Amino acid sequence: MNLPTAVRRALVVLLAIGASAAQAQTPNVPSFERRVEADRNALKIPGLSIIVIQNGEVLSARGFGYADVEQRIPATPDTLYHIASLTKTFTAILVLQLVEQGKLDLDEPVSRYSDDFKDDSVKIKHLLSHTSEGTPGEKFSYNPDRFEYLKAILEKKTGKPLRQLFVETFLDPLAMRDSVPGPDVADDDKTWAVLGKDNLARYRRSLKKFARPYTYWGDGETVYSGYPPRDLWASAGLLSTVRDLAKYDVAVDRHELLKAETLARAWTPFFSNAGQPLAHGLGWFVTDYRGARLVWHFGHWGTGFSAIYVKVPARRLTLIALANSEALADHHYQVGEDITNDVFTCAFLNVFVPDVANRTDAPASPADIPSTGPAKDCELSSRAALEKWIADRHAKARKAIPLDSKLVATYVGRYQLPHRVVTVTEENGHLYIDVPQGDRSELFAETSSQFFLKIRPTWTLTFVKEGSQVTRLDIRDSGEVMSGRRVD
Repeated sequence: MNLPTAVRRALVVLLAIGASAAQAQTPNVPSFERRVEADRNALKIPGLSIIVIQNGEVLSARGFGYADVEQRIPATPDTLYHIASLTKTFTAILVLQLVEQGKLDLDEPVSRYSDDFKDDSVKIKHLLSHTSEGTPGEKFSYNPDRFEYLKAILEKKTGKPLRQLFVETFLDPLAMRDSVPGPDVADDDKTWAVLGKDNLARYRRSLKKFARPYTYWGDGETVYSGYPPRDLWASAGLLSTVRDLAKYDVAVDRHELLKAETLARAWTPFFSNAGQPLAHGLGWFVTDYRGARLVWHFGHWGTGFSAIYVKVPARRLTLIALANSEALADHHYQVGEDITNDVFTCAFLNVFVPDVANRTDAPASPADIPSTGPAKDCELSSRAALEKWIADRHAKARKAIPLDSKLVATYVGRYQLPHRVVTVTEENGHLYIDVPQGDRSELFAETSSQFFLKIRPTWTLTFVKEGSQVTRLDIRDSGEVMSGRRVD
């Protein structure tokens, strides 16, 4: 097989453990775990589970804090979390398996599978690499909505729903017995009978270990944020534990899911039309840090759940971390998208690959891989990211004022938004709204008619009157206004 030069180089990295790995120091696992706990506390993450795997062996598996703060249920390696966009790595593998089987070509136009694409310029490879916007292949632009078109491609090519593909390809063969292909599969045995009666019963048992989601409020408070939507998409929705994801990771490294050359292609940066390596391969981010190739992905629901999955392929070394707060993945974006700006990733690199983290003679990055810069110190950048994130949350904290209970009562009612009716209720002088849907959150007053939600800090909710009667609710989010007339 004639492979592109970049892929051949990546394949060498994947297959070679190398002399430097043999010379690596014995990792100080207790030191790493202390760092994790300190940073979890600094970011006010209620519950966090981590696992570190090397050559298929677990070096560390721990839970920190609480999966459910109110019930004081500890987080463990078996706690169930939404893994958010880590789901994309599973989807990418399904697509690449079809390529290996000769059933799909990455250069096929997406217009064959969706009428939303009016010409043949966007190819399947552009969806996988997040290069489909604007001029396809010109630039990287992370977009889960575009990635979602892969679901229709997979279902059309296989004749099976996406959930069934996840179960038959990953969850059952890899004995990922605590994972759930979307929480709503436990709601309707008839609809999802194809997944198996025993599986559905097990999913219901697993959901009893589902972490409760929280968000960091600007004054250092952690508040319940409500669960994300209950579906499974190509981009997000899988529920899992760090132990189950370790099984998945081992199968990836042992080429049980993809051939070595296919994996090498997935873990090679996609080249732009101008020949420049971009931040993403085929379903994975790819970065050079001080001469070491990092392959990674993040998961981020906005509030409630986040995740990181970081691999050092040359060492067959992996960190997986799942949390019931957005802070795990969100903080490193304060100083850039690069995963080495994440405090947990930096601690992992410093402890488990100290020869890389401490080297002063790091080579320049290869021409075919984006670099964090040979002189970059992740300790400095990740600390800066953590501090900036916390400061930013404090700066954006909004102050609540008390309101007369009679005025509060005038806002109670149902309001017809474009997509659904929302209900505002009152309890002991406090206002609540059914956001997220099926749950409720408290409304906090900034003025006599203007309110905010701690779980949606960009929202401003205004009750509008005509005369003495409240007739409308306006919800402003980042400059966009959604209005709902009162319907009762």
